[in-house]
Amino acid sequence: MEYVIAILMLFFSMQAILSGQKAYAILGRASLSSLAVLLYSILGAPDVAITEALLGALLTTLIYLIALKARNTVKVGFSPVRLLFERHGKHFMGFEYELLNRFFEKYDFEAKYLAFASMEEVLKALRDGKVDVACGGVFEEGKDGYLETRIFQLDGEKIDLLRYLERVYKGERVETLGEYEGSYRFLFQDKEMESLFKDFLREEREFFESLKKKYFGEEGEA
Repeated sequence: MEYVIAILMLFFSMQAILSGQKAYAILGRASLSSLAVLLYSILGAPDVAITEALLGALLTTLIYLIALKARNTVKVGFSPVRLLFERHGKHFMGFEYELLNRFFEKYDFEAKYLAFASMEEVLKALRDGKVDVACGGVFEEGKDGYLETRIFQLDGEKIDLLRYLERVYKGERVETLGEYEGSYRFLFQDKEMESLFKDFLREEREFFESLKKKYFGEEGEA
């Protein structure tokens, strides 16, 4: 019996250490303490078992759960762009929203979404430290971003393909002076979070591709 408990303790120890999600790590830690209580009882050490039950299984787990509930809030600044990031009343939708929401859920972040009128305002908010993440059709030249697009040079400004199409759908006359390759990006204040997001994109490639197909079809270009 003792050997079985020891093996289970080893298993839950590894779960607590290696789990990518904090909630599962806390569960592993609580299971480890509960098994330790059982083992101490079998080995004839009831005083140690009681101490472990109170401090390890109950108090420590409670502290971890409180800390998890009080997790950091990530402020996300976005400019509404059709298909990428849209707001309908209190609800959000779009490719970038679903992708970020999956990321925040996986790593136990709480998100607060802040809408801005333009991409320039979002970038200024990021520079001023008012938001932690900038998105909503933030684009640049080249293919270094997470999703390819086309950039159009207009008279006095540059716009991406989705904003270009939105103007066309509204019946605006849009005269382009040039067109070239570009891509969309997420910009982060915190470099550690940026690195974590890059790892997330690699690990969740299948989800990313299914999301891209959902919003942009087979070609997958916005």
